[in-house]
Amino acid sequence: MPSPDEQTDNLSLLLEAINNQSVHRLEGILRDIVKHSSEGRKIASRWLLAAKNDAKSEPVVPTSPTAPITSTLPAKEESISEAMASIPMTSRFESCINCLEEFDVTQNSETSCRYHVEYDMVDEEYFKDEIAAGIDVDNDDYREAWPEMFFYHCCGMDLTEDVYQVRWHKAADPHERPRKRTSRI
Repeated sequence: MPSPDEQTDNLSLLLEAINNQSVHRLEGILRDIVKHSSEGRKIASRWLLAAKNDAKSEPVVPTSPTAPITSTLPAKEESISEAMASIPMTSRFESCINCLEEFDVTQNSETSCRYHVEYDMVDEEYFKDEIAAGIDVDNDDYREAWPEMFFYHCCGMDLTEDVYQVRWHKAADPHERPRKRTSRI
């Protein structure tokens, strides 16, 4: 009897099974594939990693036209595959600390991130009767119905106006990220 991976018509069944699994189980399966399969590592690397040189972020120091140019070509005795293996890599997807969106570090630019410095606030004077009656007006339904009654303290604009900060996406510093807690039994 052939094994499940040898049957040619199992692709649709496997895709359906993947759709029915929890994210936790799929993460475990992906970890197992990456640990035990070089082809799995290659595929996951293509999707999840990027060369550090390809990651774009806000320049810290203005670039100098007289900066020395260094070659990234491998030395003659070093093979191309060894050079590729030695390229420093980074995570391809990060979360922006300003707009809270996920972004591809290779597609980042000076106009990628749009955000307000502060969260929007409700115009309490306009909704004073609702607030006095104990109604929570600080929610998405009220924002959608009365966008002009919510404003940004940082610029004074309401939700109908498109005035915001436009900058590079900024990922959290890996040293400042909270560590995952491990459960102790």
